[in-house]
Amino acid sequence: MRQYKILVVDDEDSIRTLVQTMLKGEGRNVVLAARGKEAIAMFQKERPDLTILDIDMPDIDGITVLRQIRTIDPQAKVMVFTGGDSPTVESQARALGVTEFLRKGLALPSLAELQSRGSQSAVLEATPSSTSPVQPRKV
Repeated sequence: MRQYKILVVDDEDSIRTLVQTMLKGEGRNVVLAARGKEAIAMFQKERPDLTILDIDMPDIDGITVLRQIRTIDPQAKVMVFTGGDSPTVESQARALGVTEFLRKGLALPSLAELQSRGSQSAVLEATPSSTSPVQPRKV
């Protein structure tokens, strides 16, 4: 059986490493990209089951990357990973089929829980503590 593959795209090394460690601990195959152009190439090559995509990146913004992903695979599962609250960006992502939004600063157990739920729609509230659980809320 093929291992579930997740592409993690974030320009911050610490975020990529943290998410990779957590997901590998859950038995996932994790591939990484630090920039938008790299993410598009990696998505096309690896065809991940899920992409966790940062919106705010220096070379190409996440919405542009998401549009390219949709061109390659219109049904691809994508979660948006963002550090700030932007209703405009969230609206653009929703229009492109994203239903899952992860706020940076979340507790690690919440990412695993959300990732395992697949297609259910939720937004995670940020929390600075890695020990207190983050409760998803329906949008």
